[in-house]
Amino acid sequence: TTDIYAIGVIIYEILVGKKPLGRFKLPTEIDGTINPRFDTIIQKCLAQEAKDRFQSASELKNEILNAIGGNKSAAPTEDLTAQGAESFIGKCRYLDTINETPYGSTVLVENKVNKRLFVIKRHTKGEAGRKEAKLLTTLKHRNIATIIGSGGDNRGTVIISEYASGGALAERMVRKYDWEKAMAIVLQIAAGLDFAHKNNIVHGNLRPSNVFFFEGDIIKVGDFGLPVHYDSTGKKDWYAPPEHKASKQGDIYALGVILHQLITGRTPQYDPMDKLRLDDVKMFVPEPVRMMMAKLLGVRVINRYKSCEELLLDWEAFAREREQRAARPVVNSEPEPVQSSMQKWAWLLIGAGVIIVVVGILLAIGVSK
Repeated sequence: TTDIYAIGVIIYEILVGKKPLGRFKLPTEIDGTINPRFDTIIQKCLAQEAKDRFQSASELKNEILNAIGGNKSAAPTEDLTAQGAESFIGKCRYLDTINETPYGSTVLVENKVNKRLFVIKRHTKGEAGRKEAKLLTTLKHRNIATIIGSGGDNRGTVIISEYASGGALAERMVRKYDWEKAMAIVLQIAAGLDFAHKNNIVHGNLRPSNVFFFEGDIIKVGDFGLPVHYDSTGKKDWYAPPEHKASKQGDIYALGVILHQLITGRTPQYDPMDKLRLDDVKMFVPEPVRMMMAKLLGVRVINRYKSCEELLLDWEAFAREREQRAARPVVNSEPEPVQSSMQKWAWLLIGAGVIIVVVGILLAIGVSK
């Protein structure tokens, strides 16, 4: 909520050009052309009591989208409605363009009646992703983004999906994660991929930008089968497997890259024998987890996990062993206190001295006789 307050200050400055000092005026009191919804947003962000502010960035983000959506032209919605989106999600209004390239766009819309948010993705690369989307409209899984509908022709494809209020994983990778938090993310991705793979659906383009956060930090995979960013940037695709082939094990390699980046903050590096270099995290990551990383990132397919299920089973075995180890009684193996040890030696010396004295007396008595 402290961060929310800071964002409120930034929004106020953007709207009116100055800081909200003291008993500040609301944005509409300074500029009557500003959407009144921003007054409510500012008041809630800058509430004195933390409990009266927005309680999450997602909640604030949605309110901002609603505010800016009221000022947007309806043209993009009409364009999408003409392609059949309305039959899946009802009458919607355009809120924002999330992404746009010469090859496609991603648009956020809101149903006018129930206020639900949807993402409409459109690309001009033929039927890419349409088959996967059609299958996923009927196949549901906790860790796969729900597809509402899809369609298109030989010129392009439109896919409608649920909106991820928590954004993409790519937005959360500005710092390294500890290995347990990283695994918590990757295991959810693996569960979604495992379900897809068992239904003969290959992702083919897994990367942090199509791993999404939903309410309750539930993670879902989206954009199955879609072209790589709808664009060719010329940069190396770190998530593509060495064999450069879309396959289940190619998805597994991409999953390994994501895990590696989360833990190390860098892309995978190998020695001349194609062994994964993990020296920089050896002290912080348990050996079984390092072995899982190595099996995800095997350069040769034969050295890689054959399925995500294998990774999930390895993790279960590791977690079970940790629990059993934690439940074992602790044996007190602490060294004896120094004082106790010194006392023991003192008594030994005294005892030895007494023995020497007694022996000496007996020897003296014997000599006198």
